[in-house]
Amino acid sequence: MKSLKNIQLLFAAVLMAALTMTGCGVAYDMAADNEWRWGMFGGVEFVSPVKLKVGVAPFHDDVNLGAPDAGANMARLMGEELAKDDRIVVVPSFEVASAISAKGYSLPLTPKEAAEVGRDLGLNAVVIGSISEVKQYQVRKGWRRLARVFTSQRQYVDAVLAVSAVDTMTGIVLVSRANTGEHDDGKGDGGYFETTAGPAAPTQEAMEASLDNALVEAYHRTLMGLGTLPFKAEVVSASGNSATINFGADVGIKSGDEFVMLTVDSVITNTIGDTYYVMGAPQAYLKVDSVSEYQAHLTVTDGYVDAGDIIQAGESKGLFF
Repeated sequence: MKSLKNIQLLFAAVLMAALTMTGCGVAYDMAADNEWRWGMFGGVEFVSPVKLKVGVAPFHDDVNLGAPDAGANMARLMGEELAKDDRIVVVPSFEVASAISAKGYSLPLTPKEAAEVGRDLGLNAVVIGSISEVKQYQVRKGWRRLARVFTSQRQYVDAVLAVSAVDTMTGIVLVSRANTGEHDDGKGDGGYFETTAGPAAPTQEAMEASLDNALVEAYHRTLMGLGTLPFKAEVVSASGNSATINFGADVGIKSGDEFVMLTVDSVITNTIGDTYYVMGAPQAYLKVDSVSEYQAHLTVTDGYVDAGDIIQAGESKGLFF
């Protein structure tokens, strides 16, 4: 009896530990990237010591949802989520839409077009996206698969958002993911003893809930991509040992901040067309001596810079930018 009691206590302890871990949100993501998640997603560490200035372009509605301004609303919601992170400054989505219109571009934007729009607005990155799919299906999940005769299928609605973040200085795509939002829309067809009628058309509420779920995942994935981007700025004027950039207190630059300009050793294009700049030794070091709301003046402490050169905040932490 004592042995049986010990076994029961051991089983209870293991069960309690499993429930505790589940409650804390430990999950194994079986997606293509097979990454561990603690909570929903792991915390994102930004390499940039300065806030990134980001814009979100209107999403392209590939599936023709029929909702007025669906793409613009998705962009606005994405921008509102990104703006909650104090390491990012998000420009209003209507400013991005106006810049796109001024250039005569149509949706969806290419990465090159997004980079051009971003440079016109003085942004570090532009987020582009599309509502690429909304699908409905019925399936038994979890324990329901073990009791097929007595259980009903559940009806699910999945919306897919294809979202990319583009570095405006290089046109490089920092992150590109198809983000799926799964929504349980309730009971579907019955078990073997019930009449099956086939799936009904998804309701507007179900589609919106699925899009909301996809947006949550898209936000976290986009944040992870932006976290890898050093803050970069173009030198708009240079004379002797002085230089000026069109970023200032609006992104948190302050007197004493250091910048560096790196040489480009080579350019690498991988098999899927992504381009990376292999950075070399520093060519110039700069320090901020005065800041206004949208401009900073720097002193070149070593080397030289010209108008049009790209400098980045802090010293390089790796080979790529």
